[in-house]
Amino acid sequence: MVDKSLLKIKKSGVSGKGVFSLVDIKNGESICFLEGEEMTLQEMSDRVDADEEGSSDPFQIDLETYLDLNELPRSINHSCEPNAFVQDKNELVALRDIKSGEEIFYDYSTTMADNQEKIEAANGMLWTCKCRCDSKNCRKIINQFRTLPKSVQEFYLKNKFAPDFILKKFSKK
Repeated sequence: MVDKSLLKIKKSGVSGKGVFSLVDIKNGESICFLEGEEMTLQEMSDRVDADEEGSSDPFQIDLETYLDLNELPRSINHSCEPNAFVQDKNELVALRDIKSGEEIFYDYSTTMADNQEKIEAANGMLWTCKCRCDSKNCRKIINQFRTLPKSVQEFYLKNKFAPDFILKKFSKK
């Protein structure tokens, strides 16, 4: 695992702040764990409604469980062509070799599986965002896993480049 002191938050060309590696990271190497306070869907919705939490801050780790991410993982940006992915519950892993000085990205859509009825019961709305990654395959919007093109879903599922709850929900039995 990469020592967290070798990951630096600084200005990103994609969006505000980003996380950059200060060392080369090999394909398949664990980068860090996305850590924070665990909360239920209702708690997350209440915090967003009370302006205690930004609507884009909570990180989904199960159908009804979220993390209020700490500063470092909250600063990792999205890309439609990521160089990292989330596995298990919250482990960020290199999807390919990452060079020293390179910004780290994962595809936020691989960590989002709506539970519409529960979200509506919590007075919440599904979060989406305009994508600014400018990759050649940019989808222009960050949305739920189910909205990804089938070929992209299949790639992530086949290679297990998604958290366990996504793999369980979307993998064919």
